[in-house]
Parts: sequence; structure tokens; C-alpha cells
Amino acid sequence: MDTPPTPAADIRDQQIADLRAALQRAVPLLAFAAGREADTDPKQSELLSAAADDLTDILDRTAP
Repeated sequence: MDTPPTPAADIRDQQIADLRAALQRAVPLLAFAAGREADTDPKQSELLSAAADDLTDILDRTAP
């Protein structure tokens, strides 16, 4: 039994959903790492926090 081909739009939607899920998992990890670095390396903490903010902005702008 052959399965019908998956439309390109469905594949693209799944890829976008996968990317969004990865970003959603990365944000709290970046925020946690930023907190751990705050006392010993404030500059690194600032960079990690900015990265988390950037990812959050992207997620907000691309909300399904």
C-alpha cells in the first residue's frame, strides 16, 4: 500500500513547528545559564540573556 506524497506546505509547517519547539526549549536554558554567570562573568551573562530575549522576540513574532 503506497502512501500519498506529503504536500510541501505540510512539510514546511512541520519544520517550522520543530524550529519553534527547539527555540522554546533553548530560552529557559539560556536564561538559566545567564543567571549562573551573573556573579562571575557579567558580560557573558548579558550576552546569554540577550540571546534568550532575541529568541523570545522571534517566537512572539512568529506565533502560529
